[in-house]
Amino acid sequence: MKVTLRHTILISVMVILLQIVIIHYAFQPGILDDKTPEMNSNTSSNSTNFTSSGGSGLVISGEPAHVGDTLIASMMVTNKGNSTGSVSLQITHSESEQMFQGEYISISPGSTREVPASFIMDLPGTNEFNWKLSVLGSTGHTDLEGNLSIEVSTSQILNLSTDSISWSVSEGLEIDVSVFLSEGKPRSILLAVSSEVAGETENLQEILLEANPGRRVIDFSLGNPDATDITIQAIPLQWTASPFSQNITTESVAAPDIDPSSIKLEAIFNPEKPSPGSRVLVTITLSNDDDHQTQSGTLRLISSSERTILSESTVPGLMPGSVVITEMSISEWVERDNVDLEVQWSSDGVISTRIYSIEPNIGDQGPELPFDILAAGYGILAGTLIILIGTFSWRAVSSRTPTTSNLRLREAKESESSQLRIEKREIECSYCDQRLMVPNDHVGGVRCPSCSMEFMVGGPDESYEETEKLNVVKSSEDILHCPTCDQALRVQIDKRPVMSRCPVCKTQFMAEVEGG
Repeated sequence: MKVTLRHTILISVMVILLQIVIIHYAFQPGILDDKTPEMNSNTSSNSTNFTSSGGSGLVISGEPAHVGDTLIASMMVTNKGNSTGSVSLQITHSESEQMFQGEYISISPGSTREVPASFIMDLPGTNEFNWKLSVLGSTGHTDLEGNLSIEVSTSQILNLSTDSISWSVSEGLEIDVSVFLSEGKPRSILLAVSSEVAGETENLQEILLEANPGRRVIDFSLGNPDATDITIQAIPLQWTASPFSQNITTESVAAPDIDPSSIKLEAIFNPEKPSPGSRVLVTITLSNDDDHQTQSGTLRLISSSERTILSESTVPGLMPGSVVITEMSISEWVERDNVDLEVQWSSDGVISTRIYSIEPNIGDQGPELPFDILAAGYGILAGTLIILIGTFSWRAVSSRTPTTSNLRLREAKESESSQLRIEKREIECSYCDQRLMVPNDHVGGVRCPSCSMEFMVGGPDESYEETEKLNVVKSSEDILHCPTCDQALRVQIDKRPVMSRCPVCKTQFMAEVEGG
């Protein structure tokens, strides 16, 4: 009895396990097809069967819709056939019959994929559309089709306005604008600022903005652009603004100007009366009475007569109402006469100058003399007058009609005086244009009694031995440079070749015309 009961239980368990295996394979048709191909003898070998997955139907994204918006329709499609096929979604407007079709999506047997299509809203109000699932390579009818209705609002208005414009040297150009978006959906907007330079548009700044309906203020800091007109645009991204929008504006701008008269210059010279060859220290006080900050500038000490830069220094920008004190020096004072010295400040095209007349210290030019200079001057003047009177008297006596005894002597003196007058010629000083009389055959250096400068006279061939020992500087314009200290000098071309002397380092050189 126990053996029979055990066999009965074992047979029952085996029957239950067999039923479980049969039920498991019954829910996997592909496996059963592979195991028992004779079961599909009545089914086509290559067929597709597309259905909506889970009955989800058509899904629309992008609402609420406005005119110009692009909506996306999509559907989850399952292929229950035994071969791969491709499908796409077609959407047609009921009134305009405008058709939109998405890309073909390949779906393998047993797979489910999303099939999308995008379409545009062109008309406001209620829009009716027909849709269907199109199978690639098949002209047959499909059960996946239907219609849909979408409410479309008018396109949103996008307005742009300028609230304020300010341009200062310190802060640069700053523009505040307001962006207004009418009621509806949040929108992506590109704010672009540009200027036109030499006929070409130059982008100055761009801001990508996600704007909600309402008004928003945007600040632009543009530095110091080279522009007189600034254009600002609010550009819709992937949507269409209402034709009543005002989303572009052009504003005229002007860079801030510094009034040169608002930059004050004060200079103190130490010593006040410099001696030739001495070092001069100049203390300069700069003040800015303007409402704008200046850029960094340049201070120069310039000889007004020769337009020669004696010293140069860079100074920082001046804040409104600020004062800056700086020191400059002239290494060697070379002037023996009164000189007009120009103190010049320049920055970004703005120039402010002040001229000072400097007197030299004549008393320090040499050692103290053991006699009265004024008395000596009177004595020299009296002696000169006596010599002139004697000379005139001698000429008057020697010009009388000669006697037989001294005829030869008087003719010789008269002839010698005439010969001297004939052999002298008039020349012009190379530095001060003073006219001088020199012997006609004189070749070499001549000192001008007016400016005390020395220069050479005579042709280059005649003074070859002297010129060979001197430095020769050539240029094709009136300005040339000292061969020793590189000081800029002015020697007129039409007076060359001429011996010149640098007023700074006292080097003598021959000035010639380049290429001559």
